[in-house]
Amino acid sequence: MTVAAVGVGVLAAVTGCATKGVPYQTPGSASATGAATAPTTVTSPAATTSMTPLPAASGQLTGTDLESVLLPASAFPTGFAASSSGPVSSGGSLTSAAATYPLGTVSCSDFAQHLGSTGFGETAMAADSIVGTDQAYDQVIYQFSTASAASAFVAGLEPLAARCKSFTAPADNNTVPFSLKATAGPTVAGLPSVELVQTGTVSDSPVTLDTLFSASGVDVFAASGVGIGSAAPAVPDKQTIIYSLMKRQAAAAVLGG
Repeated sequence: MTVAAVGVGVLAAVTGCATKGVPYQTPGSASATGAATAPTTVTSPAATTSMTPLPAASGQLTGTDLESVLLPASAFPTGFAASSSGPVSSGGSLTSAAATYPLGTVSCSDFAQHLGSTGFGETAMAADSIVGTDQAYDQVIYQFSTASAASAFVAGLEPLAARCKSFTAPADNNTVPFSLKATAGPTVAGLPSVELVQTGTVSDSPVTLDTLFSASGVDVFAASGVGIGSAAPAVPDKQTIIYSLMKRQAAAAVLGG
């Protein structure tokens, strides 16, 4: 069984069901990428990064621009490689459509299957996965038209999780149970965050997606560790990944004018 994730969020989709899936392998399977065959469990101490406050993200970049902000595979531990399917993005133009999946009313299953892709009222987005054999890192940037819209997206995660403590979603040609739990996360460069943990069992393998979200200006930055039959990877930690994304976004915004 091969589980697929779209960017940050889809534990509920499987290969053949997701239109932009990134394959992860269950324990004992062949490598998801061919290149990522080394053990993916990292035991070194968590990286320590000085997180000086950064200017709030402003301006509007396209999804194609935001792809350049995403971290390369070289930023992650040995044993992980860039997904063969490449990043997901909203493309080369800004959008203004209303959210297809507003957090206040979206079904738990739809949220799980579409987080990490378009449809949440963003003006642009980009996401990518760095994969190993039974673990992965996901990274995503959602850009909204206003800072208040970005903050509202992060604020909406906790009430969403409160009503999605138990739900079912498609996985491995079946419908299986999942759950969401949201808590306040660590600060990132002085900014608050929300940690959203999604868990489930697919083909007898426990699956965990541990994602941290933080809003800065018009952008929501998210990073997650994914574990299938093993713990989610934790080094580098999620706040370090997000801080790196924030710094790269600031540089891209300057270069983009």
